[in-house]
Amino acid sequence: MSSIGPGVERILQYFDSKQGKKTLIVAVIAASLLVTSFIYAKKTVHIAVDGQTLQVVTFYGDPQRVLKQASIQLSPQDEYRLSTPKLTEGSVIEVFRAVPVFVSYQGKNAKVQTAKPTVEETVMLLGLAGPGWKLVPERNARISPGMQIQAIQVVELIEENEEPVEYQTVRQPDPALESGQEEVLQEGRPGLKKVTVKKRLEDGNEVSSEILHEEIVTPATDRILRAGSRDMVETSRGALRFKRMMIMEATAYLPTDGPGHGITASGVPARRGVVAVDPGVIPLGSRVFIPGYGVALAADTGGAIIGDKIDLCMEAAAEAWQFGRRDVKVYVLDD
Repeated sequence: MSSIGPGVERILQYFDSKQGKKTLIVAVIAASLLVTSFIYAKKTVHIAVDGQTLQVVTFYGDPQRVLKQASIQLSPQDEYRLSTPKLTEGSVIEVFRAVPVFVSYQGKNAKVQTAKPTVEETVMLLGLAGPGWKLVPERNARISPGMQIQAIQVVELIEENEEPVEYQTVRQPDPALESGQEEVLQEGRPGLKKVTVKKRLEDGNEVSSEILHEEIVTPATDRILRAGSRDMVETSRGALRFKRMMIMEATAYLPTDGPGHGITASGVPARRGVVAVDPGVIPLGSRVFIPGYGVALAADTGGAIIGDKIDLCMEAAAEAWQFGRRDVKVYVLDD
């Protein structure tokens, strides 16, 4: 008599049937896959935390469970980041401990407990990120405990302004007027221009501006003057008009000096008021004025009088001797 119960016998009969054999094969395959996946789920990962790196062998696929396995506690503000999309062999879990930092913005000061690694990510907690903010330290600077962060609001404005265009003063030389005299021929009027400017504001304060475009709306009208070009020099006889002035080396001579026996190269008698010149510099017959000597006639020449040199005729030897050699201003007078 068989010792196998009827229930067990039915199970054996089922697995002995065609359908039972199929079911058994599927069960064996499923069990094999389960064992294989369990074996391959084993992995070695690294945890960077509190300045050290831990190596952990785990079967978990959830980073939080791996951290718990390694007895690493996270506060509500602490964060972690995984080096790979999923936890696999060689993955690194980096733990960021929350530290206090201080953020100043728009006249406010905020203390923030953050585990974010950079300045930019930290200020994002306050809604201050984006191109509209300038951050000090820079955006990618690493966070450190007690760090002072300044968030400066940046605004760029485009403005169109109307500005005056200054008129120019034009002087037209006029020899009919003495030097220094002026007459208005046309009054000047300022013009108008439209200027497009880009301004940069930081926390409401303008820090830079750039002119993008200028357009003349109304041209300016020049102020036109007649400007006297007739040069005058004051003498004991009054103001005299001159054509040019030169600095010359002057000496003195007496009427009896030289081979002319008192007659100059131009044939006039040598006397006070007659000077010897280089005709290539001052033409003979020109009237000149020398301060301290007076008005004279360029009527003589001399072998040593070449270039910017002039010889003044004196009446007395003592006067000539006292005069000696000196630089003088020589005004060539108008005819």
